Amino acid sequence: LSEEGTLVLSAQPGAGKTTRVPPAILDAGLADLPGKHEGLIIVLQPRRVAARAAAARISEERGTELGAETGYQVRFEKQSSNRTRVLICTEGIFLRKLQDDPFLEDTAAVIFDEFHERSIDSDLALAMVRQVRNEVRPDLKLVVMSATLDTKSVAQYLGNCPVVESPGRTYPIEIEYLQ
Repeated sequence: LSEEGTLVLSAQPGAGKTTRVPPAILDAGLADLPGKHEGLIIVLQPRRVAARAAAARISEERGTELGAETGYQVRFEKQSSNRTRVLICTEGIFLRKLQDDPFLEDTAAVIFDEFHERSIDSDLALAMVRQVRNEVRPDLKLVVMSATLDTKSVAQYLGNCPVVESPGRTYPIEIEYLQ
């Protein structure tokens, strides 16, 4: 991601895509903007409940208050502040943000989570972020994540970007029957 600026990530459900990737990008310094030092990481989540839950989980894991470093915004509800570095929002909210700030000037990275749950909003958002990245903001990071996505076609659409596939772990299981 630091070299190419775009990435497609495929990992099993429960691997930590939603809760571990945004903080990892933040901790790696990939959310710093040129000339500024604190850009926003926006995570697009297709469902409101999932957006709220993901923000709460990330905040809990990092030992921070919800709405401080990590926040969320869904229709009719927002818990974030001017200190928020990771904002989890629905695709509709993100499209509205694009209307207000078409070049995403304070945003360092946009992460499309659960991209296999495609909709007109997610497809439009991806097309717009890709255009902003290609024409105005080559420094804007773009990550597409899913457990069940055709990674090759998305990577090709994003200019043959790298694909990272993280296989799930298997654990040995012993079945014992009680008598």
